[in-house]
Amino acid sequence: MKKKSASQSAFFKLRRLTGLFLALAGVFQFGNPGAAFSGNYTVEGGACEWLTGSDMPSVGVRSVGIYFPDNGKFYAIGGRSSDAAGSDFMHPFEYDPATNTWTSKSATYPDNQVNNMACGVLGGVMLPPLIYCVGGSAAGQTTATARVFYYDPVADTITTLTGADNWPGDSSGTILPGGFVATAPDGLALNSNLYIFGGFDINVASTNQIWEFNPRAAVGSKWTQKVNTPMGVMYAPTCRIVAPEGFPIYVAGASDFQDGLVVDTTNSFSFDPSSNTIGTIAAIPRATGETRALGFKGKMYVMGGGRVAPNPSNEVDIYDPGTNTWSIGTPFSNARRNFPTDTDGTDTIWLAGGYASDGVTLLSSMEIFNCTTSGEITLTAKLRRQQGKRFVALEWSPTHAGSINIVRDGVVIHTTFDDGRAQDHLGTGPREVHTYQVCEADTGICSNEVKVKVPGSGQ
Repeated sequence: MKKKSASQSAFFKLRRLTGLFLALAGVFQFGNPGAAFSGNYTVEGGACEWLTGSDMPSVGVRSVGIYFPDNGKFYAIGGRSSDAAGSDFMHPFEYDPATNTWTSKSATYPDNQVNNMACGVLGGVMLPPLIYCVGGSAAGQTTATARVFYYDPVADTITTLTGADNWPGDSSGTILPGGFVATAPDGLALNSNLYIFGGFDINVASTNQIWEFNPRAAVGSKWTQKVNTPMGVMYAPTCRIVAPEGFPIYVAGASDFQDGLVVDTTNSFSFDPSSNTIGTIAAIPRATGETRALGFKGKMYVMGGGRVAPNPSNEVDIYDPGTNTWSIGTPFSNARRNFPTDTDGTDTIWLAGGYASDGVTLLSSMEIFNCTTSGEITLTAKLRRQQGKRFVALEWSPTHAGSINIVRDGVVIHTTFDDGRAQDHLGTGPREVHTYQVCEADTGICSNEVKVKVPGSGQ
């Protein structure tokens, strides 16, 4: 497990929110108190906490948050400083977690149509990692662009693709991209594509097309249309996580355009890129939209958002694909929508800016969800025999009031109450070597690994 750096500890001791939230968990309902819900709806605890980061260089909305693994930095791409025409940002903002500082970069966007874009890190063996962005509109305008550009954070340069690679989903010049995610087509490939789900035909309707963008394909052949979404979706929280049935993409909550207004919904479904099929999942417990979903610790985290009261929200809804159930995570401090957010997938979530709880005030504040190993678990394992049958006795500490996964050779073999003890019954058989680990089911904190050499039954 990674540990928080000394510089992170120094900067992020500005404000620690989790203790207060957990202390009040039994008294107040967090997040969106007016939202109806169903399913497994519990408060997540553990060694993860929301911390305060430095404010963005400006108040800002409708940017895309991107974590760039190659340099470990977080970027706010596009967006604007107000809803007035001419307020569009023309340069990327870069956040450095090591110094807790923001920098306005020198690279300049190809145009000012940089609000509500679809962006993601695409790369792999055949292509260096770059941030690709599709579509967008300018503040105060009712038209949209279909152009595609990529940003190289290392070189701090922006390159625009030719018109032959424009997004076909905006054939009318008025459609913004909907939900989006960058991921490998089969979950295993070493090269990533960008998927766009639906869109917003500005002040007309939501759309239902799914488009796949392959940056490695020939000019004019980078886009492939897939099966349609079950309903029109726009500003849809979308992400991909490993699931029992494979590597589907999940959509949970989405905006729609009804009676001349943008509204929140609970529309939820899955999409399998390898088979080009739509699947069903349990609906998100609350209506939301105009936010992102993030793949974090093997689950989908839907981050606040929404515009219809009681939204915007600070609620974090967590979907577990293994059980097809929802729970509620630790809320962030300031409710917001249309804000940049992203994650490294294991330790940290970043978010900043957005419209505040009144849906009007623009924010610059930053919050960081950090998971450390302050509660790291120590595991020991001993081989035992009983009536000729072999079993491994596991003991660990400390424990927490939750469930823990027993992991053998990288696979969860059992989930049980965390009381510090478990047994793995191997029965009779030949000589074996196994590696054990235990991981808290809610926080993802894992113990050390222990290798056990198990002799054959007759030895």
